[in-house]
Amino acid sequence: MSTPTTPPAAATHKSRRVARISNNKVVGRWRVTAPFLKKATELAPKTRFPVAAAFLPSNLVWVRDYLKSVFHGKYKPFPVYPAGASGIYELKAKNGSSAIKVAIAGDWGTGTGEAQSVARSMLSENPDYTLHLGDVYYMGKEEEVRENCLGKHTNHFTGVKWPHGSMGSLVLNGNHEMYSGGDGFFKVFMKTLWMGTEANQQLTSFFCLETPCWRILCLDTGYNSVGLPILGAIPLLNKMDWIGANAKLEDPQIIWLRTLDLQKNIKPTLVLSHHQYYTAFPGEGCYTVPAKQLAEFFPSQEIVWMWGHEHRMSIYDKFSLAAGGNLKAYGRCVGHGGMPVEVSTPIGKGAFDRSKAPLTFYDPSTHSLADGTPVGRNGFVMMTIDACTLTFDYRDLNNAPMFVERFVGHTDGTFDYSCDPPPAGGLVKAS
Repeated sequence: MSTPTTPPAAATHKSRRVARISNNKVVGRWRVTAPFLKKATELAPKTRFPVAAAFLPSNLVWVRDYLKSVFHGKYKPFPVYPAGASGIYELKAKNGSSAIKVAIAGDWGTGTGEAQSVARSMLSENPDYTLHLGDVYYMGKEEEVRENCLGKHTNHFTGVKWPHGSMGSLVLNGNHEMYSGGDGFFKVFMKTLWMGTEANQQLTSFFCLETPCWRILCLDTGYNSVGLPILGAIPLLNKMDWIGANAKLEDPQIIWLRTLDLQKNIKPTLVLSHHQYYTAFPGEGCYTVPAKQLAEFFPSQEIVWMWGHEHRMSIYDKFSLAAGGNLKAYGRCVGHGGMPVEVSTPIGKGAFDRSKAPLTFYDPSTHSLADGTPVGRNGFVMMTIDACTLTFDYRDLNNAPMFVERFVGHTDGTFDYSCDPPPAGGLVKAS
């Protein structure tokens, strides 16, 4: 695919009407169909029926793309820190103030107009740093990274650029990046990101961000999120650890976490990852293996855990799962950065089932695409760390406020929680 420096005359962003297929639990999150969906997206400006058109004999290039990617394997070796590099970055505000601003978005790399609006709104907040929680669609290939994250225009679409903070930007790995083996993520996207100075390039897909009071652990759950070719997409079979995707943290991450000696220097902790620990929504599933691996580092400490993967925004009370080592976490899902946001009712009849996950707030608002499909609102979160107060200010794609909450950390790793009443048109309380 060519990448002209200026957009074509009739340039347009990718259509959500096609992008929403990736929400489908059967074909949308399957490595087999990712090349097909990519081809359908390329055809979107040329036909009213891009999905059907992708099946035409002249367009079967997606089969070639699949066969090339599905047996490509994982990016190897798994990147680790070189000798002398700790993987710990000290967060600082550019203006020297005590308040450090970090803009966070998940599932943003779609190239849609909504992704462009989210990027614009993130930049309008003048963040010191930006963080992406993973997923570049559909396969995270090099050309998709260049178009959806680096702003390179193609013969089909206008490129969208991931916003950088004034002090740096970092990214996490998602499952879609690994559909093509991870080359686009590790060899292209990651090399454009840095902390403090552009010479301080992002070296790996996991890292630790520190302030005097707070610790933020950013982990790679994407590397093991694909499973075996074909077999990993078959229900029941994909529940087996050696066949399906379990989002397991690679051994080098665990070894690195142990070098941090977290219990010797306890701090209130926020974990960032692509995959969810738990969910209150049907059809999504839980990824408990990373939680079980993390449990050894937090034997008696509660954490805040923010993830993407689910294309929605939701806020949870403290919760733990036995399969996840009983790790107690306040979950937050912010996978609404660029993909069409899923519309569904929490698990349960009438009042949702709190035994599945104690949902406290979520966004039920909907609007319709041109074909009548209901979708929710895209958005991001502005995180501010001011001394021991960590604030999440959730915003929609036009930067309108949706919800504000705060965690005040203490030296023993505990924290106090509070939130503001949601503004009109913001989140609603689950009941």
